[in-house]
Amino acid sequence: MKLALIALVSCLALSVKSATFVKSIGLPDGASSPDALLPHPQYKSMPVIDVQSFDLVCRTPDMSAAVKEPLSVAAGGKVRLMWDAEAKSPYSGSNPYGPCSFWLAPVLSKGKGKVWSKIHEFTFSEDGGAAHWCSTSIVANTYYDVDIPAEIAPGKYYLRSEVIDIDGTRDKSHYLDFTAGARFHVNCAVLDITGTGTAPLKSPISIMESYKPYYKAVLFPSTKKNSEFKMPGGASPYAKAAV
Repeated sequence: MKLALIALVSCLALSVKSATFVKSIGLPDGASSPDALLPHPQYKSMPVIDVQSFDLVCRTPDMSAAVKEPLSVAAGGKVRLMWDAEAKSPYSGSNPYGPCSFWLAPVLSKGKGKVWSKIHEFTFSEDGGAAHWCSTSIVANTYYDVDIPAEIAPGKYYLRSEVIDIDGTRDKSHYLDFTAGARFHVNCAVLDITGTGTAPLKSPISIMESYKPYYKAVLFPSTKKNSEFKMPGGASPYAKAAV
């Protein structure tokens, strides 16, 4: 009995540390660093499963926490996020399986309210080559490049990245069973965006108001076609979804 208990605890400890997370961020032509990332929670690879928790915003205990050094990037440029692609989902036992999206919000907002603007998303691609989710590209390359809108005003912004693991989701009340729905691998970094733009962020929304336990993006059973998946927060006002 004692050996069985030790084995169970060991398995749980391993599973808690096995999920996809952003480990560093930089520019495509430069080195990457974890210094611009908001502090991870204690178990940095554990996804958010309660969409009514503020953890869904940046999966950090303190949005006001200072980063060591914000990443400086020019508006119209790109940032490169590096994932720990060797990690596995503690719920499915494999790599996260699903879409991704990327958002900006002013740091002064602390991420609260209608301040988040979706700048890019990649759901399920059926165009050219093998059909695949965004997560497939991330795992294959260990990174993903995101365009920063050219017209936005300079300043400090949160960059929120989200990979939604829909593997094993069920069409069941998420209120009664959190594990029935999608798992959200969320990370945030602080960008110091430079340039001569003057525009505010387009069509900002509230993360907490745009993800609900009964939404199809949270409950997406395997009986659904991948192409039927609808991302939370609506379409990006900046560009067509990636393919």
